[in-house]
Amino acid sequence: MRKVLILTLLLVFLFAISTELFASYDRNAVVKAMRSNASLIGEVQQAAKSQDFYAAAQKLMAIADNMKALDAYTPSKGAKAEWDRIHQDLIKAAFRGIGACGEEDVNKLNTAIGEISGYIREGHSKFR
Repeated sequence: MRKVLILTLLLVFLFAISTELFASYDRNAVVKAMRSNASLIGEVQQAAKSQDFYAAAQKLMAIADNMKALDAYTPSKGAKAEWDRIHQDLIKAAFRGIGACGEEDVNKLNTAIGEISGYIREGHSKFR
């Protein structure tokens, strides 16, 4: 009887842990953020073409905000450390783009856009 009780408690504990681990990834939230970023990066590119640095900076900050919101999630596949690195590098690239907007330097802005796009592709190849 004691073995059955211990086994039952162990199974309940393992179930609780596994539920918590899988609950830490919200696919809908991740998809929503990624779709938003896809739209926003297009808007940043358009703002860069027209040299609307204010609009570009606003959109870049929105991209950074979307990525920061994903910090709490553990990806359903791939390594969490790699997930975090890509997100942090993407956020830093967005900040560099915002700095370029402050300098009104379209070349630096386009470089940052390219970096962000590269991190998005890298993330998709590893976590999609």
